[in-house]
Amino acid sequence: MISSTEAISLLLVGALWGCTNPFMRQGSIESKSNSTINTTQDDDKETESLLKSLFRLAKIKIWLPYLINQLGSLLYYKQLASSNLTLSVPVCNATAMVFSCITSFFLGERVNQPGRAALGVTLVLSGVQICMYSSSESLN
Repeated sequence: MISSTEAISLLLVGALWGCTNPFMRQGSIESKSNSTINTTQDDDKETESLLKSLFRLAKIKIWLPYLINQLGSLLYYKQLASSNLTLSVPVCNATAMVFSCITSFFLGERVNQPGRAALGVTLVLSGVQICMYSSSESLN
């Protein structure tokens, strides 16, 4: 049976990944719209692209969620070393999608079909529950 600390770790990975994705997307969109790099005809396209990328990385709204996301990845790799692979991967990815949908909703991002999104979240959570149940049954 899956231990409570293992389940919490898997959910935490999903939360770290899922909650940071909307913030990174929002920070990237804001940095693209607020870009202050002026280009001239003499500028090289590669240099311009590099400068824009560096300018985006200087924004805290991009690198702070990215850093938190990478902390989730470190926890994920630690968890993979000590848990059932067939359970860890689907649970982390599915809960990341769920947390991403929830965070996007709270940030005010528009959802085209909220009923379908809610149904999708419910189905994903049901699938995670089935994976956890079947994993505990196979250990008995």
